[in-house]
Amino acid sequence: MDSRIAFLFDRSTDFFCVLDRHGIIKHTNAALRKTLGYSEAELHDVKINTLTHPADVRRREELTNVLLRKKEIAGYESRIKGIDGRFYNIKWTIFLNPEDELIYASGINLTNKLNGTDQHNLNDNIEHILQSFSEGFFIVNNKWQITAYNPAFLAITGLNNKQLKNLSLKKLHSLGIPDELIDKFEAAFKGNTTDQAQYFNAHFKRWLRVNIYPYKDEVMIFIRDIHSVKIQQLVLALEKNILELNASASHSLSQTINELLKGIEEIFPDMICSVLEVDEAQERVYHLAAPRLAKAYCDIINGSAIGPKAGSCGTSVYHRTQVIVTNIETDPLWENYRSLIRPYGLKACWSTPVISSRGAQVLATFAVYYTTAREPKSDELHMIERTTNILRVLMENKRNQDSIKEQNKRLQEIASVSSHEIRRPVATILGLVNLFDKKNMDNPMNKEIIGHIDSTAQELDSVIHSIVEMTIHLKEEL
Repeated sequence: MDSRIAFLFDRSTDFFCVLDRHGIIKHTNAALRKTLGYSEAELHDVKINTLTHPADVRRREELTNVLLRKKEIAGYESRIKGIDGRFYNIKWTIFLNPEDELIYASGINLTNKLNGTDQHNLNDNIEHILQSFSEGFFIVNNKWQITAYNPAFLAITGLNNKQLKNLSLKKLHSLGIPDELIDKFEAAFKGNTTDQAQYFNAHFKRWLRVNIYPYKDEVMIFIRDIHSVKIQQLVLALEKNILELNASASHSLSQTINELLKGIEEIFPDMICSVLEVDEAQERVYHLAAPRLAKAYCDIINGSAIGPKAGSCGTSVYHRTQVIVTNIETDPLWENYRSLIRPYGLKACWSTPVISSRGAQVLATFAVYYTTAREPKSDELHMIERTTNILRVLMENKRNQDSIKEQNKRLQEIASVSSHEIRRPVATILGLVNLFDKKNMDNPMNKEIIGHIDSTAQELDSVIHSIVEMTIHLKEEL
């Protein structure tokens, strides 16, 4: 760094920081170190994410992607942990210099008070707690004006101080507040009673939980991102319901899997799910279930051959591994299928093979389509893995049931042979024995009777041999 710039850099009352493109701190100025309480050595070569508030890490990762594209970002707010454990809310202006591949950031400290136009008389400890909360906190007066808020609220809403100034809560679209939640706020103003609720924020496509605490003519609200926990709960409830359906005789395999995919699509609204069953020869895939996928498209790909460049599903069966196609328009795996899928507006397809528990066969593929070109997120990959496991259980259970039915049918055939085919020659032999002249052994009729008994005994031996063979085959199948 130029010595003159370093001189100004170190004597400024604003915060300055230099990082490499991986977020590793290379230089800090005295003002930043004094506020946070660290020495220069303690900050050098430290990854900035280790100092970032846990609730801000996801936003910081998104910031990195934007910075790589735009090279400069202004007004970004984040919480940085000091040596005493306190989090400081800092507004940054950030610049990526492509020449030296370094990130230059200047910032100002916003931590002295709660943000807002009407400051509440809170002591330092309470302010510190509210600043450090991973839960968003804000206060609304009876005119629906947001009068105070903490940094986590900014992180959840994706807004900054300027955007929130004089903004009515009812016009805060990024919170995606449903009418029933507004009713709860109004009830809190009127009845002075606490309440809580969970809702799906359609703007950010995440589940949020709010706790409502009325105080005089205001309402204090804590808001928390519970998306991961809520998704876990919904997935567990769905799996329980599907396993109950599978245990009943009221649903076929196709109907049960269809219900599973519908449930997944309700939990992850952007997903369009499909399951293709693989034939015994491991050569082709056939439609099994796809609640939201166009029927015309399902008909087109039904019976498609597997191969090294057979779209996402056929390729995943061929290689027996997950295939993630983030952009159908450009991926070579879709070269022969691109024109087929284009009319349906599908841009990405991730396919995972459902492999039998013994690893001998690929039973099916579980595919997820999107109308935008995109990569999977970690929670989506986790859901795909869980779904693949439950599909394996459903399909192997169905095949076991079919095998049992076939075995029962074979047993019935054996029983039929035993009861009919054996009874007839035995009855013949018994009848011939009754005709045998025991008193006159030289009776010419006896010789003829013995001949009939011999031929009937051979017939009986053939029937018994047939039963033995059927039993051996059945045992081999078991």
